[in-house]
Amino acid sequence: MNLLRQVAGKKILIIGEADFLPDDARDALAALSAAVIGPVVVSSAMECLTGEQLFDAVIIDITIPDEAMLWVNEWLETRQVPFIFARDRRSAALPGGFVLSGRSSDMTAIVATLFGPTLPYFH
Repeated sequence: MNLLRQVAGKKILIIGEADFLPDDARDALAALSAAVIGPVVVSSAMECLTGEQLFDAVIIDITIPDEAMLWVNEWLETRQVPFIFARDRRSAALPGGFVLSGRSSDMTAIVATLFGPTLPYFH
């Protein structure tokens, strides 16, 4: 899939608890040659974002606290860093967000939204 090649070489920060990123999603991103950082908890994410390391995109767990979500959202929008909110399969009952899994359809939706031919998604 040509679209999935868009993620090669990109640094993607994952914000969520330690078990937020399923192994199959990490493996799928690695197979696409993406550099995955995290998952990092919210307090560490704030340090990562305000540090010197640059990220090409961010995937945020939809279950992070509202105050943190607002701060991260504003910070990323101001710097025009594409991001999405996602959920893992365990939180399937929660509405909204992309599904973070290694399934081809889930990964294609994430990559298309973050790195596709249309303008990046900032919210």
